[in-house]
Order: sequence, then structure tokens, then C-alpha cells
Amino acid sequence: MANSAEPSSSLSNNTSSSHLSNGSHNICSNGSDHARNLEAISLNKLSSNLEQLLIDSDYDYGDADIIVEGIPVRIHRCILGSRSKFFHEIFKRGKDKGLSKNEGKLKYCLSDLLPYGKVGYEAFLIFLNYVYSGKLKPSPMEVSTCVDNVCAHDACGPAINFAVELMYASSIFQIPELVSLFQVNIISMMIVMNLSQEIYNSMSIVS
Repeated sequence: MANSAEPSSSLSNNTSSSHLSNGSHNICSNGSDHARNLEAISLNKLSSNLEQLLIDSDYDYGDADIIVEGIPVRIHRCILGSRSKFFHEIFKRGKDKGLSKNEGKLKYCLSDLLPYGKVGYEAFLIFLNYVYSGKLKPSPMEVSTCVDNVCAHDACGPAINFAVELMYASSIFQIPELVSLFQVNIISMMIVMNLSQEIYNSMSIVS
């Protein structure tokens, strides 16, 4: 009889051990999920705080301006230099073409920093916002839409041109992940535009 009770005891012990193991796993899993959620909240808060330095005039602690199409855009060299190798080299040298000093604040002219091509004010602000916050804002309607009221403006000429302008800025200023993102976006736009053109041509033939 004693022997017949042993398997039951062993099963009971194994079951208890299994429950403890599962309970421990659940606690660890819940703890990991909580840590990930807390990290995501903290990173989102950090992103918002850094963006505030860029867009809120009450937090005007910038130490330099970049002049874009005649408009001064305040920057923080420590942020730009840490995010972009291009700007790191510019600030490290401390003496560059187009650099001047006025009222204690360094000034750079964007057109002098670009070897060729052009980056407009709206495109530079979107680029800069990504550099500060890690988030890509949508393109403003006034610079990325065509005159066709029926067009969805997600793959028309102005939208593609604006995306190319942003990709150029990202390439020159050495933000590789942003270059890759715009490459994918532009390819998608071109596919949509070609499909739209094919549909339009087909409808024209039918009519």
C-alpha cells in the first residue's frame, strides 16, 4: 500500500512544482511587459521634451541659428552634433563657410552647407523635427499637393518632389535610417502614380 501511494505523492510534487514554475514565469513575464511599457512611456516623454525645445518659444535655449530661405531656425549644437556626423564635423571645426557670429549666437547659412541642390524651409523643419524627436511629421499640404482637387496628393508630383527634397537633406546630413525610409516611400509613390496613370489611360481608351 505504501508503494501504491508513492506515484500519487510524486505526481502531487510535480504538479506543485509545475504550478510554482508557471507562476514564476508569469511574474517574470508581467514584470518584463511592465518594464517595456515604462521604457516606451519614458522614450515618448523624452521625444516630446526634445521636440519642445525646437517648437516652443518659451524653451528658447538654442545656441545657434541656421538661416533657411532668409528665416532663422534655432538649433542646439549638442543635439545636432550627436545625431548627425555632418553637423558634428561642422561644429567640431568651428570655422566654416557662411559662419558668422551675431549677439553671441552662431549663425550658419543652410545654402552654404549644401554642396548642391536645395532644401527649403518646410523640408528642413520636418528633417529637424525628426532629428530632435525621432518622429517623422506629415508633409504640409501647401508644399506637397498639386492643383488637381480630385487628387489624393499621396503620390502626385509635388508630394514626390518634397519627399526627394527630404531624402536629399537626410543624405547630406547623414541620417541613414531616414534616407532608407524616404527611399521606400518614394518607390511606393512611384508605383501608385504609375498605376494611376495606367488606370487613367485605360479609362481614356474605353471612353
